[in-house]
Amino acid sequence: MWQRAWFRWSVRVLALAVLAVLATVFYLRSRGQRELDDARKEFTEKVGSLDLTAYASKPVPEEENGAVWLLAGARAVVIFQPERAGLKSLAETPSSRWTQEQAGFAKRLLERNAPALTLLHRSLGKKACNLTDANSDGAGIGLQEVKAARLLAADCRDALRQGDMNRFFASAEILGTLTSAQEREVDLIDLLLSSYAERLLLPVLQEAASSSTLDKADVTKLDDLIPHVDLMESWRKTQGKKVAEFEDRMANGSEDEYLGWRPNWSARLKEWVLGDLDNAAYLRMWVRSMPWTIKPYGSRSLLPPPPLPSRFWGPWSVIGSIQTPNLWGASGRLQATMALRQMTLLGLQVRKAGLEKGVYPADLSAFPGAKIADPFSGKPVAYTLNSDGSATLMVPGADVLWKRVTQGKGAAVSFTWTLPPLSREVDRRK
Repeated sequence: MWQRAWFRWSVRVLALAVLAVLATVFYLRSRGQRELDDARKEFTEKVGSLDLTAYASKPVPEEENGAVWLLAGARAVVIFQPERAGLKSLAETPSSRWTQEQAGFAKRLLERNAPALTLLHRSLGKKACNLTDANSDGAGIGLQEVKAARLLAADCRDALRQGDMNRFFASAEILGTLTSAQEREVDLIDLLLSSYAERLLLPVLQEAASSSTLDKADVTKLDDLIPHVDLMESWRKTQGKKVAEFEDRMANGSEDEYLGWRPNWSARLKEWVLGDLDNAAYLRMWVRSMPWTIKPYGSRSLLPPPPLPSRFWGPWSVIGSIQTPNLWGASGRLQATMALRQMTLLGLQVRKAGLEKGVYPADLSAFPGAKIADPFSGKPVAYTLNSDGSATLMVPGADVLWKRVTQGKGAAVSFTWTLPPLSREVDRRK
């Protein structure tokens, strides 16, 4: 008799246990779906669309697409391994500081790459540039884009050294076009490469603006060569696309293949039960971190907002915690480029005002943009009118911040620009 009672109670306990497990699974699945729907809505409102088609670039007819020539020219650049450091130095060093050896190296390098420069120059006047359409083979240009940008910067500096302003303006325009074309792309690597290209272009324009041979009209032409793409908005789009790609892979079941792992049955079961909760936490991590990454690097806290409290730490939240720190420095680099751009634009206005009146202004009160805090340090550009008639613009604290964001390994960038005295130039024009 007692055996039957024991059996009945065992069956009841087992049935209750199964019901409890099913109820827990149902609760977690339904809760996960609700949280995921809420997280998607919040992400769409605060970061960007989760629809991949929203990030597709507008098609440009091939015959009007200047990117065709940019890509062809970039791939035609011939730089041997031992020459890379030399080219980098030419691109980043003012031509007035070139040694005789560097000038000779530049001559040989530019002569060898005349075909590449010819192809790059074919993009002149073509304002529509869509690299995605032009790059139909999907191979990308990566390092070739860097080589092309450095070659153009070196050509600009060599033209300034020789006083060939037609060649200078042609190569500077192409470098600006290449930079802007890359900055409009929605892949992070393209955005970072274009940011580097712009950090090559801006000092070149500064060197040209400081030349005594340029007049007010020439300085205005320099102003037109500066890219105007909002890098932080492009940054937001790259992150939106990254998460939209993740959502797309999850929807078609290709995320495991993308990660290169083969989960066993228990991992798949856990993913089925807790996957939506993990995905919601992943989306909210981006929602929480985005305002922090857009905030000026100099006024950020050292660490991002604390992670969302969650009892369920799945593979996506772990991957996100690994990937996110690598992206913090990327947004700082973009902000540094925008700060350098802002200082250069302001410096060109000061230069034009000086050429008009024969003396630089005592302060920046006449320039509305001077009061705007730069996106890197979070402070307005500092300005000093020196006793010798020169003027100095500086992004306060940017040199220290740049070392921090690059961990001391990035290319040297000067966030100080001294405009030469005007008296001799004005006398010579008279």
